[in-house]
Amino acid sequence: MLNRYFGWFKIGAEAIIGCQRTGDISKFFGRPGTNLETYNLFGQSVSVNKKIIPFLDQIQRDIKAENIDYKFENIQTYNYRAKTGGYGLSLHSFGIAIDINPQSNTYQPIWGEPQTDIPPKIREIFRKYGFQWGGDWPGSRDPMHFEWYGAELSGSVLDAQTGQKVTNAIALVNNSGAPMANGDYDWLLEAKTHDVTVKAKGYEDTNFKVDLFCYQQRPLDITLKPLPENLPGRITGQVRLPDDSPVVIPAAIYLDNQRVGTSNVLGDYMITGVRSGEHEVTARILLFPGETIKTPPMAPGEDLNNLDLTIGSQ
Repeated sequence: MLNRYFGWFKIGAEAIIGCQRTGDISKFFGRPGTNLETYNLFGQSVSVNKKIIPFLDQIQRDIKAENIDYKFENIQTYNYRAKTGGYGLSLHSFGIAIDINPQSNTYQPIWGEPQTDIPPKIREIFRKYGFQWGGDWPGSRDPMHFEWYGAELSGSVLDAQTGQKVTNAIALVNNSGAPMANGDYDWLLEAKTHDVTVKAKGYEDTNFKVDLFCYQQRPLDITLKPLPENLPGRITGQVRLPDDSPVVIPAAIYLDNQRVGTSNVLGDYMITGVRSGEHEVTARILLFPGETIKTPPMAPGEDLNNLDLTIGSQ
């Protein structure tokens, strides 16, 4: 049995095996007829699923830049109907399929070279942004027809040693910039193999390939290895009261005004993932004044032990 994710072709239009399950498509795009937006496509007002609009924007920009002489006279998109020559719903029902000039690119229920007036460059641009062309399918051909296959990749960029988010990371996907926000990302990409590069100051670049299959929602955290000069250290110590009373209330521990944990009932605390330089460590217990101590300059990867804090008046 063929893997349900791979784009093997079945005879006939709109029938890539593994990419036609209505439940999977609805989970990704919403139920048929939902999440549609009115969109100007080649000068015509059509309804498309809002997820594919960024790809259509790029397609139109590329075709304009290529100065291709082709008239888009009849564009058909959303249409709640069954597949042509198959079973189940057409991808037109989700607003992710496009028919271009049906009158000159008619459906061909026989084998043979597809008869089309759509220039090869236009077909190439559609393929570049995740669309399959019906004229490429073996068996019956549908040269008017393009349908989008994509996936969603999301996660966080993490420090390989501490597991903390790396908030200053930037990413390239296939050598183009990809959006990130505060160490998190959520990318809508074509269903194919992508080259990903993630960079951040103080870390080694990481490069990898990722295979995305049709309508896959894939979580993927990306880890970055700190450079030697950016290796994290650790601070440990004990929170005390001035009269040496036993500490039975955990203290809140802050590093540079950011809460990073609590001490245990004996007052012991540990802060991991501390970068080189000087830091302020603060301990606070309810109803007591807090205490702050400044560390000496810490070297990359250095552990600073026995940094004790005494809370309350002496």
